[in-house]
Amino acid sequence: MYLWRPLLWLLFITTIESAKAGRRFYNWEVRRELRSRDHYKIVTINGKSPGPTIQVNLADHVFVKVTNRMGEIVSIHWDGVRQIESLGFDGIEGVARGPIRPGKAFIYHLIADRLGKSQYYSSYIKQKNDGLRGLIEILPAETVTYDYDMSIVLDDRYYRSNYSFAADSELLLIPRKGKLDCAELTTPSSHPTACYPNNFEYSHWKVVPGKTYRLKISSLTAKSTLCFQIECHNLTVVEAYGHYVEPVQNLLVDSGRTYSVLVKANQNPLRNYLIMTNIVGQNNTATSPLGLAVLSYSSSAGPIRNHVTPQLVQSVGSKAGPAYHMMLAFLLMLAWLIRRLSKC
Repeated sequence: MYLWRPLLWLLFITTIESAKAGRRFYNWEVRRELRSRDHYKIVTINGKSPGPTIQVNLADHVFVKVTNRMGEIVSIHWDGVRQIESLGFDGIEGVARGPIRPGKAFIYHLIADRLGKSQYYSSYIKQKNDGLRGLIEILPAETVTYDYDMSIVLDDRYYRSNYSFAADSELLLIPRKGKLDCAELTTPSSHPTACYPNNFEYSHWKVVPGKTYRLKISSLTAKSTLCFQIECHNLTVVEAYGHYVEPVQNLLVDSGRTYSVLVKANQNPLRNYLIMTNIVGQNNTATSPLGLAVLSYSSSAGPIRNHVTPQLVQSVGSKAGPAYHMMLAFLLMLAWLIRRLSKC
């Protein structure tokens, strides 16, 4: 007789929960375009590579319409999104669903059910290598104190064709900027066109002395693990891949991983400091690239762009010198870094 009352209450609760959750809509077109400064055709989303960041709130429903404007099939995987009861939207081609064929479109439905940052990328490794990847950020409640936010996206690039294999990437970007050493390419055939090193520059961040910055560090590399560091500055990790952790110091960033770190601007404000990444692991030789950017204080002179030498002179004890770059083993590199950092 009164069975309708629990049903009415359930409907009321469901309505309230739906009202809390927002709906976000994205419309993407995927193409191959000549967009990068190194004259290499990359895969873009709405003209960008890496693609647009999906930034939503916890419990939001996200709808992404992907239109394939390439001459090849495509499928996008949403890493870190659990897709509970919605495996058909997971994007793993051949497992969860079929690919999006050229000229066709598909709408993915995601539910933001876990805090923090993760990434999306093509299920096809070559498309991922060529730039079809981006960030997903599900905004958490703040539990740490800081003054300013900064976002740093680590990326890499390969220049070989679909039919050859490169153990490590040939260019590291912080973010979207870096310098390719043409002389260190393994073979002339590994680069599809002429090498234009002067087309590159370094990213540059300025900080205010005494302030604390939360850096959101995300790796969109195809497969490389990177060692990230800021010369003479400690990194206190407060969030890792959507989960909070105890503060630590040293940061190895795997492909697809994200971290939030606190950095205190408490060093000598009259000089510049290098932000660096290097590949950890296999084939770490002289031809392995370094990702470089510059951190300076608001009272210091700006760095000279497109020229490494002046920056190295400004940064006494810089870790981007020849000895660092020629290290053949990760353990030797780690020991050297500990000695250098102890002087900061």
